[in-house]
Amino acid sequence: MMAGVLILAAAAAGPQADSNWPEQATAADAGRLDRWEEALEIGRAGVEGAGEGAALAARSPLFETGAALSNSDIPQGLYHCSITKLDGDPDGGLPYIAYSPFKCRVVDQNGRKHFTKLTGSQRTIGWIDKTGQDQSVYLGTLIYHYEDALVPYGQSVKRDQAAVVQRIGINRWRMIFPFPAYESKVDVMELTPVK
Repeated sequence: MMAGVLILAAAAAGPQADSNWPEQATAADAGRLDRWEEALEIGRAGVEGAGEGAALAARSPLFETGAALSNSDIPQGLYHCSITKLDGDPDGGLPYIAYSPFKCRVVDQNGRKHFTKLTGSQRTIGWIDKTGQDQSVYLGTLIYHYEDALVPYGQSVKRDQAAVVQRIGINRWRMIFPFPAYESKVDVMELTPVK
């Protein structure tokens, strides 16, 4: 499916474009978002306990709970977005998995930000809403690269995506997905503008 079509589809299938995130978030996602610091600490502890703490330190302050800076509002544009999974499932999961960067896009639509992960086998599409000076919230839905239709947000626990969005440096943001449905205790996406 073409990326432009994905944006139009998300407007219909994701959280509504004219709504506040608390009205759209599922109870499960609201609970996960409240526990993002806990998820990040558990993820860090799992990585450090496996002897891979140097991997966390090398990307500081990406995985630090207190890294958020003021002005979390991410500008529209194209981004490199790299996903790291911390503290994988006990049944064969790895403590630290860092994927090569994908491409993502942020579009300003009437004061809200629409987010699309454009490449990779698993993509996420949805909306970013500001919740304060140092934090925003992302709600979206997961779609696989071979699919041509979205499962609307709120209709599948396995597809629903929720993240805290924070600025952690000059032209550097992160999305923290606490307690995702698959593979890890926390997923952290690092976003830097495509130059």
